[in-house]
Amino acid sequence: MIRIPKSREKGIGAVELLEQATALLRQAPLDTLACYYLGSLPFMLVLLWFWADMSRNADADQRLAGGALVLSILFVWMKVWQSRFSGRLLQQLGGAAELPALSGSVMVQGGLQPWGFIILPMAGLITLPFGWCYAFFQNITVLGGPDWRTVQRKARRLALLWPGQNHLLLALLALIFLVLFANIAVGVYFLPHLLKTLFGIETIFTRSDQMLLNSTFWAAIAVLTQLCLDPLVKACYVLRCHYGESLSSGADLRAQIKSIAGRAALLVPLIAFWLVTCGSLPVSAAPQTDEPQQRLQQRAARLDRAAAEVIKDPRFAWRLPREHHQLEKRALPGFMQSIITWIQDSAATVGGWIDDVIKWLLKKLPKPSLHGGKPGWGGNFSDVALLLLYLLLALLLCFGAIFAWRRLRRTTQPEAELPMHTLQVAPDLHDESLIASELTEERWLALARELLEKGELRLGLRALYLATLAALADAKLVVIARCKTNHDYERELLRFSHALPRISEAFSLNLRIFEAAWYGMHLPDDETVRSYLDNHRRITSDVRTQ
Repeated sequence: MIRIPKSREKGIGAVELLEQATALLRQAPLDTLACYYLGSLPFMLVLLWFWADMSRNADADQRLAGGALVLSILFVWMKVWQSRFSGRLLQQLGGAAELPALSGSVMVQGGLQPWGFIILPMAGLITLPFGWCYAFFQNITVLGGPDWRTVQRKARRLALLWPGQNHLLLALLALIFLVLFANIAVGVYFLPHLLKTLFGIETIFTRSDQMLLNSTFWAAIAVLTQLCLDPLVKACYVLRCHYGESLSSGADLRAQIKSIAGRAALLVPLIAFWLVTCGSLPVSAAPQTDEPQQRLQQRAARLDRAAAEVIKDPRFAWRLPREHHQLEKRALPGFMQSIITWIQDSAATVGGWIDDVIKWLLKKLPKPSLHGGKPGWGGNFSDVALLLLYLLLALLLCFGAIFAWRRLRRTTQPEAELPMHTLQVAPDLHDESLIASELTEERWLALARELLEKGELRLGLRALYLATLAALADAKLVVIARCKTNHDYERELLRFSHALPRISEAFSLNLRIFEAAWYGMHLPDDETVRSYLDNHRRITSDVRTQ
């Protein structure tokens, strides 16, 4: 049964329209479907022959004009019968009283439909107006007649109706076409191979797969797909025209009322028959009130299940006995319970072994006699010696355990970082973050000597300064730290000025020389370096003699 759209002005959805079109086709009689294929099959067959002939025959040009004329005539023939098919579907909906005259339909379809070969490709190239143009030519097929002016005006008005529904419908139909095309192609390709496999029938399709490269094969697949899908397309646009015309004519409401009246006419005799039958029944034939025993048992079982479900609800759990609740809480899954049991058994076994060992030791070791001995020193000296021996053994065990623990702790500690002086890579003296503790005094002096020989006086002077700091750090007079400045070291040395006045004075002089050369514009010369070395030797000699 075709349902009337809830909102007649807005139209129904495209999916619902497809469902109604499918239902309309299923309810259509065979002669209606025969009208479609009577017009479409001749045109499609001649089209395939024309395609194959024009694409492969060397004498195709001699039959081009005649073949095109036959195709044109068959195209009008097809459109006329498609119009008759659509008209019958429209009559099935109750939207048309009678089909248009055959002559008028020929004039309309022959005069308007050929324009589709020009307008539709152009609209397809532009893309946007394709939906309206396609609906326009489909509406011409549905309306049919009586004259081309009226049909053209109605088709244009209905094509502009519900554009969203129309475009979504075209998208769904295109998707169905692609899926159907793929299924038919796969089926046609594998059918000859299936016949060869099952029955040994050899065909030209099984001898070679060259047919996949033949354009006629794909044209035939497209024609089969069109013959399968096009009736559904026509039914969709029949419904669109029916609902569009019903906005002004109310044809859908009249069809609905007619359907209801027909069903009511069928119900009246049935109701009358029922009344007569009920009135003639004796009073004793009243319906039996006793329910069968089986039905009562089923009701009782359903009632029990419902009561059990209600009792399990947490809102009523407080009504259950506490013991029952605790037993349920202690219950563990079988796997977990088996693990716990195994652990308890294993612990009891190990505990028994330890107990046996202790008992064996106590049995084997001599026991001091604490009772019954003679009082005083020397009376029971062997027992006292045995106790002292046990005490000594316990102390040895404790010391051994402590020693082992300390040894183990020492071996597990990460290896101390290697001192920086063990590194063989020369540090970058341009790096301001370089500190004196990265090398020993001797290595700083060796590096300074190497740089001074190369003429790098400025870098050599810095290496000498770091050597001085390293010497002071070895003497515990300063503490090297990356965060300290040169004047921090100078102030740190001032604390020993009362005891080592020469060191503090010499360091201050060297600090002035170094900062003037390193941070200032004073370029060091040999005299400056010599002066710095004299101060450095004075510092190191005082450090070693303190």
